[in-house]
Amino acid sequence: RTVFDVSPEAFAADMEAMAAGGAWLLGGCCGTTPAHLAAMIGRCRGITPPPVSRKGRTVVSSYAKAVTIGGAPVIVGERINPTGKARFKQALRENDMEYILREGIAQQESGAHVLDVNVGLPDIDEPETMRRVVTAISGAVSLPLQIDSSSPKAIEAGLRAAPGKCMVNSVNASRTSLEAVLPIAKKYGAAVVGLALGENGLPTTCEARMGFARTILNAALEAGIARENVAIDCLTLTVSAQQDQVKQTLEAVARVRGELGLETVLGVSNISFGLPQRTLVTQAFLTQAIQSGLTLPIINPNQKEMMDAVDACRVLSGEDAH
Repeated sequence: RTVFDVSPEAFAADMEAMAAGGAWLLGGCCGTTPAHLAAMIGRCRGITPPPVSRKGRTVVSSYAKAVTIGGAPVIVGERINPTGKARFKQALRENDMEYILREGIAQQESGAHVLDVNVGLPDIDEPETMRRVVTAISGAVSLPLQIDSSSPKAIEAGLRAAPGKCMVNSVNASRTSLEAVLPIAKKYGAAVVGLALGENGLPTTCEARMGFARTILNAALEAGIARENVAIDCLTLTVSAQQDQVKQTLEAVARVRGELGLETVLGVSNISFGLPQRTLVTQAFLTQAIQSGLTLPIINPNQKEMMDAVDACRVLSGEDAH
C-alpha cells in the first residue's frame, strides 16, 4: 500500500521554512491533499518573498544539477556526436539508445560537467532524433546539456525536451543565423555559444574574430538574452593546415575573456586532425588555451591525458588547493 505519511501540519511547517528561506513558488505533489495545501497557505500567506536580484553568473542546469561557468574550466563532453564516428552514426540510424546512453554515462563518470548532444546526419529526421536522444539522456544522466545543431528546428526540439537550462551550440554572426537561433534561445532561456565567424567564412585574424564576437553579443542583448548567457567560440582550426591560426585563436580567447568579459569555448580536438601524436598535440593546446582564458573546453573526458591537463592547470592556477 502506497502511503504519504506526512501530516498537513508537518508539511505546512516545512513549506513555511522554505518560504522564509526565499522560495517564490510553493505547492504540493503526489500524496498531498486539499488539507495539506490549505495548511500550507495558512502558514505561508503572510510571508513576502525577498526580491530577486541578478547575480551575473553563467549557469546551466539539468533536472538535478546546476553548473556555474567561470573560473575553473567546465568540461563539455564531445562524444555524443556522429562526426568521424561510424558506430555512432549507425546507432542514430537504428535508434540504438543503449549505445548512445553508454556514451553519455561514460562521460559523466569520467568527469564531464556538461554533455554536448549532436545528432546531425543528412539521412535522418534530425529534430525528432534530437528529441528522442535528449529525452533518453536526460533520464539516464544528471548533467546539463549543450544542444549542438545547425538546424533551428532540431535546436528547438532539443530545448523543448530537456528538463533544465541548456546551452545552444551554435549561432554565428550572420544575420540569417542570428535571426533564426536567438529567438529560440530566448524563448527557452538557454545560453548561447556564438561562433566567431560570419557569412564570408572563417576569419584569419584575432581582430576579425573580435568583430564577430561583438556582433553576436550585441544581437543577443537586443534579443533580450543576458550578457552572462553568451559564450564565444574563437574557432580551433587544424594546426597541420593553418599553423599561424593557433596564435590568432589563443589571442582571441584572451581578448574575449578580458575585454568582453564573456565565457569562451573551443572544440579543442580540432587542433590535431591529420597529425601523428594527436593526444600530445591536443593536450598541449588545451593547456595553452586554458592559460589564455578558455572556460568551456569541448573535449573527450574519457581521455585521461585531457582530464589530467585540466587538473594540472587547476593546481597551478590555485583553483584546486587540495
